[in-house]
Amino acid sequence: MRAVDAEELPRVTGSMLRRADEMCRRRLAKELHGARRHANRAGDARFAVANRVTADARLAHAAGGAPRAEAFVPPSDLAPEQQHLYRAAVRGYLAAFGDRPVRTAELGFSEPLPELGVQLVGDAGLAVEAPDGTKELRLLGLGGRRGGTLDAVDVNLALVRTRAWAPEGVRLVAVDLLDQRATVVEPELPGDRERALAWLAARVERLRAHAAHGGARAGSDCAWCPFVAGCEKHP
Repeated sequence: MRAVDAEELPRVTGSMLRRADEMCRRRLAKELHGARRHANRAGDARFAVANRVTADARLAHAAGGAPRAEAFVPPSDLAPEQQHLYRAAVRGYLAAFGDRPVRTAELGFSEPLPELGVQLVGDAGLAVEAPDGTKELRLLGLGGRRGGTLDAVDVNLALVRTRAWAPEGVRLVAVDLLDQRATVVEPELPGDRERALAWLAARVERLRAHAAHGGARAGSDCAWCPFVAGCEKHP
């Protein structure tokens, strides 16, 4: 039997896991099976600043130690409004974590789960380790209703994505960098991780069932859908 390449596995994101029951089935099927790789990504521009701050914080901690303000430089490819937001986010990051020496760990952007027949795709968060060995996953937000919060999807995904890196324990920290709202969760392992894996397996099956339906339906998904072209609901 031919070994399946990770890139051939259906792609599952946190957003899909969170919104599967309400998503347009046509859009869900296309995203699950990788069509988004080739779709119009203009709708992702609103995440540019948050992604850049996380990436720069990852680099700032690469050699260990506390982050320095000069390690964060507003990217010239961002619009002026985005650069202003970037500076505000950096100030928030330094206020929340500036006195804490840590070293970055790399979790990668995707993780194949052959036992479930999918790959998890998306930035898992900023993984760092303190000098005393404490491991922490930081989820950085920039305002909005969910900034600085952790729901069950966030926690379960974090526990799955940190299995290899933090098998014995991990601290989950969500911080809104603009208003400094924060949530901290310290899971009880291995029980919480076992439950997270069972939840993910059940949720993936639900995704597959919804995607198999495949029918388009008009709704809030249409506003940012990269697959509008050819959709029967938008002739």
